[in-house]
Amino acid sequence: MLFDLDSCIAFITNNASKKISDCFNERLIKQGLTRVQWIALYFLEKHGDMSQKDLAQKMDIKGSSTARLVDRMERDGYVKRIPDKNDRRAVKLMITDSGKDMLQKLTPIGEQLSQDISKGLSTEEIAVFKKVIQKMIENVEP
Repeated sequence: MLFDLDSCIAFITNNASKKISDCFNERLIKQGLTRVQWIALYFLEKHGDMSQKDLAQKMDIKGSSTARLVDRMERDGYVKRIPDKNDRRAVKLMITDSGKDMLQKLTPIGEQLSQDISKGLSTEEIAVFKKVIQKMIENVEP
């Protein structure tokens, strides 16, 4: 019997994630920012200044991808590289006022997307969904 990809949990969750990510990205791009840039701004605002490596870990992306991301965001004035006070060789990333303004402007788009994709789901269903997804993540992490 042939493996049924359409009933594979990994395939289903990957497709759902891609569709939701693409939808969010489309909504943000109309306002001048990508989904990945918005996420970077979110983590910098939430956790404060951090190294590029720490940002990459929080975003679960490769360091090389983070470098290009930060270069673009610095060019656009959303983040700034500042010397680390404790290590002269190190640099920290800081969200700028322009980055904070953009994040504040676009956060309602994220909130609306969350409402849109959870339409018709009860609080209990959402709680079960989060618990199941967390268990799946634990199952694949080393």
